[in-house]
Amino acid sequence: MRRKLAYTIVELLTVIAISAILLTLIILPVIQSFNLTRQAQALSDAQELGKRLTERVSREVSNAVAVRGASAVFVTVNGTSVRVPSTSLVVRVPRVNADGSVLLPRQEVDVLAPYTRMDLIIPAQTGQRGPTGGFIDPITGKEDPTLQNFKGQTQLPVAPGATIVRYFVGLRDPFQPYNNPYDGLLLARNGTRDNLYVLYRAEVQPRVFQTIAGNNVYAANLQYFEADANSQPILDDPRFFVPNFDGAGAVITNDAKADRIRNWLRRSVVQTEVSRYDMLQTVYDLNSRRVQNRAGIPTVIPLVQFRPTRVASEPAEGQIAVRLGQETDNADRIAPDVFTTKLGLWSNATVRTWPAGWSNLTVGNEYLVGRTDANNGQAGAAPGFSIYAYDPDGPISDDFLGGIEVFDLFTYDSVQLSGQRYPFTQAVQAANLRSNWLNDPAARSIFTPYVFDGAKGRIIASFGINEVGSSSIAPPIDNPGNLPTIASGAAETPRTAANLAGNFYDAAFSTVNQRFNKVWDMWETDTTNAFGVRNLDQSRIHRFIDLRVLNQPDGTTSPLNPNLGFKVAIVPGSEIVTGPDQNAGPNFGQPVRYVRVSTNPGPNQYRINYTSQLEPGLNGGAPDYSLIGLSGTALAGFDPAVYNAQNFASAIIQPQFKPGYIQLNSDPNTPIPDGNIRVSYRFQFTGAQSGAATGAKTDIFAVDYDSRELMSILLSIRNYPQSNLPNPQNVTLKATAKVRNFIR
Repeated sequence: MRRKLAYTIVELLTVIAISAILLTLIILPVIQSFNLTRQAQALSDAQELGKRLTERVSREVSNAVAVRGASAVFVTVNGTSVRVPSTSLVVRVPRVNADGSVLLPRQEVDVLAPYTRMDLIIPAQTGQRGPTGGFIDPITGKEDPTLQNFKGQTQLPVAPGATIVRYFVGLRDPFQPYNNPYDGLLLARNGTRDNLYVLYRAEVQPRVFQTIAGNNVYAANLQYFEADANSQPILDDPRFFVPNFDGAGAVITNDAKADRIRNWLRRSVVQTEVSRYDMLQTVYDLNSRRVQNRAGIPTVIPLVQFRPTRVASEPAEGQIAVRLGQETDNADRIAPDVFTTKLGLWSNATVRTWPAGWSNLTVGNEYLVGRTDANNGQAGAAPGFSIYAYDPDGPISDDFLGGIEVFDLFTYDSVQLSGQRYPFTQAVQAANLRSNWLNDPAARSIFTPYVFDGAKGRIIASFGINEVGSSSIAPPIDNPGNLPTIASGAAETPRTAANLAGNFYDAAFSTVNQRFNKVWDMWETDTTNAFGVRNLDQSRIHRFIDLRVLNQPDGTTSPLNPNLGFKVAIVPGSEIVTGPDQNAGPNFGQPVRYVRVSTNPGPNQYRINYTSQLEPGLNGGAPDYSLIGLSGTALAGFDPAVYNAQNFASAIIQPQFKPGYIQLNSDPNTPIPDGNIRVSYRFQFTGAQSGAATGAKTDIFAVDYDSRELMSILLSIRNYPQSNLPNPQNVTLKATAKVRNFIR
């Protein structure tokens, strides 16, 4: 018989085993090569995306007019109100166990992500509005309701536009919880679609033209922003992209905030990717893969940060103190009242002031520190930025913690912005209520208050006299600025005065003409020099105003008052003196503005001391007024360091050498017409030294600040290649961009 040929079962099993081994040796490397290719592709994609993003953001920063955000705001984080930088955002992630492991069942917690929002103010563009108020597309020539701004060329000169470009980090779907199914750190690995944090870009109008209470105004665009009490948009809300939650922790999807979030989603474009790209990185231990946390709140790092550039201890440059046409005696002692830094758009500023005459010796080494205290908002602490007098030899060696509060800038700004009266006085009193610094002569002697314009990067160390007064007393109706005012008095001369009996400091001689007539009569009748004024040069007898002791109309003491102990002067050229017209004509006696001169003034003229002048005989010791003719009774009890209204030398002659002295027309035959003389001026606390004085010659301001005029974009792209590869591909890039169109 012919025998049939066939494979045995052993042979078949052997072939199958050999084939399986061969397939394993061939296919596994192929699969691994696919994974490596996917990882390489993910790395390449991340590099390309990161490069493209940093270039775009840098370009937009360079073309912007400014970068918003310089203040701190209060926000509720996990039920507690905290003070955070305005560019922070609140992100919600799963809570973990105290040991860093995944918590079941899931709970959500708030985490602060600093510097994850940036608002760019873009330049205004040319264009027109249509008949219904919409913007016209210059290409079609028709009104386009989808346009949010003028669409045309940049308007020159560059000015702020009506829209902002906002970059911010948010969930791909803000109404769903965060879901990272890849790494298994905050959540167990799962097969549901990821919901990661992505980078958005949106262009919106914060304010729109609308009618409110019958008034046509620009008010908050309620499609995107919540309005404050003044109908203005709340631009710095760290939770603007986080929906509200009910008592059970469920997302509320049918309230006004949910509608605003949907509007943001419609206007926003994801700049990363909608999947597999996460803008948060969880900090964990590489060995145990346990998440670093504090009381179950995980530590996460935002992978994009828009950081301003930090500038440390930059000396602010003083501007010109005395300009052409404002020349004055002893001008070398007049210091600038405006100091600028190289960059503007400040935030997180700390200002140190070393007053003129400062030295690093143990005596006289006190200086000033302007800062936002770490205890702001707590009982007994300043509410915001304040200026502190600091003694390095005191018990606290850190000038960011120690010192005596002397000026409350937070109160100053609040009063000014709210339209209330007298912000300077209120800022001084607010600090004094907490520190009682006005009873400290050392603090008064170095008192150098200022306000700063962080946007323009400048310190302004002067204030208007209309900022001084009592907030509990309404100013006169005809003098709403509460400006110092003195009556010229009856138009009498020393020859025609009805009554010259009494002392020069009596109330009967309180007006300009009356005081002049009395002093002239004293000089003229003191033929034997019994009173000690006959030898005084006649040119020393003036009609004058001493702004130092001329109180505000409501009775508030002038900041120039010598008994306060401030180092104070008048800003050159800031004064406005008005009084009755002294020239014959139809306007005689009517209020006119007087003109400043540097010699003896005539009709409608005045001469003013901006700062202290060199007193007679003052050469390293006390002044000697006998050198100009005073003697005997006129000098009896005279203390050059203390103002005495009843001492002739102190009240009549010494003011001629002090700041705030205004000499008027002093012709004894030509009185000033009856009326009021009113003076408006700015006073400054910066000063300079001249001669051989030791120590710093001028006040020195050094500023630490973050400048948004030079922005750093720190971007890391975190790309998960696929679900079975839990290790992401990270690419980090950095770019720096200067706001070129910023107008200082």
